[in-house]
Amino acid sequence: MRLHGILRALGATAAASLLAVATAPAAMAQTTVLKMAHIYTPGNIWYDAAEAYAKAVEEKSGGKVRIQIAHSGSTGDWPSSIEGLKIGTNDIVLQSIGTLDRYNILPGIEAWPYLLRDVDHFKKVYYGPVGAEFMEEVAKKSSFRIIGAGYRGARWLTSNKPVEKVDDLKGVKLRVPPLKMYRMTWDLLGASTVPMGVSELFTSMQQGVVDGQENPLEVVESMKYYEVQKHAIDTRHVIGAMTWIFSDARFKRLPAEVQTLLKEEGERVMLEATDRMIGLEGELKKKLEGHGMKFNEVDRQAFAAKLEPMGKEFPDLAPWVEKFRAVD
Repeated sequence: MRLHGILRALGATAAASLLAVATAPAAMAQTTVLKMAHIYTPGNIWYDAAEAYAKAVEEKSGGKVRIQIAHSGSTGDWPSSIEGLKIGTNDIVLQSIGTLDRYNILPGIEAWPYLLRDVDHFKKVYYGPVGAEFMEEVAKKSSFRIIGAGYRGARWLTSNKPVEKVDDLKGVKLRVPPLKMYRMTWDLLGASTVPMGVSELFTSMQQGVVDGQENPLEVVESMKYYEVQKHAIDTRHVIGAMTWIFSDARFKRLPAEVQTLLKEEGERVMLEATDRMIGLEGELKKKLEGHGMKFNEVDRQAFAAKLEPMGKEFPDLAPWVEKFRAVD
């Protein structure tokens, strides 16, 4: 009888355990491990953002959702990392929205010159109804789900030749990212564009293969471009947006609770990084001046006027440009 009683007790305990598992949220039934890849190195603001995202997701899920990070390009450059999302070697890539331009023209709008007026406008666009609609459309057209938008800093032109007006760009050999929008922008402004990956850029400027490049000040400082560039020109032609990139199909297969967690924490971390970047920009300018770079302003309206033909070159984006600009 004692043995029978023990078996009955064990049976009740097992049944209770099974009931607890059956009624627990799907996301908590097992541990989900997501692999993230990015090219940023320790000390960089986006390296820190990735670490903050992983920490928050693990803490908020009680350890049931974990993000493993391959940083500093240790598993490949950003194009190969994004390709990895398609085949499942990566689950998340930290990069700018415009890097998805090669899959569909819509995310390329991130690089549309003089589209966003300032950081306040940036937040209203990406974190309002227009931004939500835009991100859903990107998912439909590119098969990639983007979450959150972090102010990457305005893009500045740097050059070994002084540029004080648009006409000064004639004959300047300018490296541009291998994205159609960037190349078209500087072609219209009169520069001689040279598309190339970032890994070749420092040496190309050092050897005079190109005269200049354009990037946020954070990139100019962290990549030490001040060692091979003399002038920083205040074009502020693009207000870029970093984001978390997922395969849309694979994201949708995650439990609803996990999707919500990734979205909420992803947006929160990107907004925190935005506020941090705003504070950093002034410090970065002082650092670069300390390294010997000469800063000068230009008539940005004159630059924008030269770029009016962009609408004809990208007719599919024209309605979205209007939507972004109409946000007040």
